[in-house]
Amino acid sequence: MQTNKQNIIEQGSSIILQKDKSKAEISLTNGGSLTQLILNDSVIIKDFSDTLPYKESYASAILFPFANRILNGEYEYRNQKYKLEKNSSCSTNAIHGLIYNKPFKLISRKKDENSISITISYDQQTKQNGFPFLFSIAITYTLFNNQLDLKVSINNIDNSSFPFTVGWHPYFYSEDIENSFLEINSDKEIIHDKEMIPIKTENNKTPFEFRIGTNKLDNCYLLNNNFIRFKTPNYLLKMNSSLSKNYIQIYTPELRNHIAIEPLTGPSNSFNNNLGLKTLQPKEEFNIQWTIQLEDE
Repeated sequence: MQTNKQNIIEQGSSIILQKDKSKAEISLTNGGSLTQLILNDSVIIKDFSDTLPYKESYASAILFPFANRILNGEYEYRNQKYKLEKNSSCSTNAIHGLIYNKPFKLISRKKDENSISITISYDQQTKQNGFPFLFSIAITYTLFNNQLDLKVSINNIDNSSFPFTVGWHPYFYSEDIENSFLEINSDKEIIHDKEMIPIKTENNKTPFEFRIGTNKLDNCYLLNNNFIRFKTPNYLLKMNSSLSKNYIQIYTPELRNHIAIEPLTGPSNSFNNNLGLKTLQPKEEFNIQWTIQLEDE
């Protein structure tokens, strides 16, 4: 008879969720990012910070209040101009939002027969240059035997509305990335310039399933549905969003056997091009959930 093992372990600045043959590790210091994920003995996400530092990879970072880049860190909102810090080492743009390196705190934990979960939070209580709005953000990780749910809840605790998009930046591991496949249902691709700033949306039917091979990818698509699939020699993974309209960024890093598959509510430079841009009113809450689930092949 199989023993049901469920544990929540606080280990320094990390929290580890363990359920039977599945495990998730979360960093409290690096924006609540997911540093490791194993589902039913399959390695889905690996910690590679000893090879590529987190400050360069932004691995599994939650991207808020903007996903990917803002051109020159500059934008205008309600007839007022703002300038964000240019934090990209390879360009003059602001990149990956403002919470990727913020400290989160554990606020709750829960166990039941089928799952184990924690909720962590960060409160922005002082106005920052470039984004002088107050907010709180809570992240709930729920681990099942074959699935991980990641729920993000954003609350506007300011007296003013603010613009935002939100995304997630996980890198998935495959023992053989060249012989792994992506299944994407999209007929619109976001075309970027050399700085990875969108310049147009192009009608471009993406092959429903394609082999990654040796392709160097840094592509963004508007999905026709709310999910994609990633198939490796060892597992078949479905990632879906609770929202009906979603963008996905696919990126192959200079890191062997990894690929970034990034769900987004809006692509790069959304503060300026308005693609997927949302507005959160005072005292209003926004919620989104991404689910990673193993499927039978």
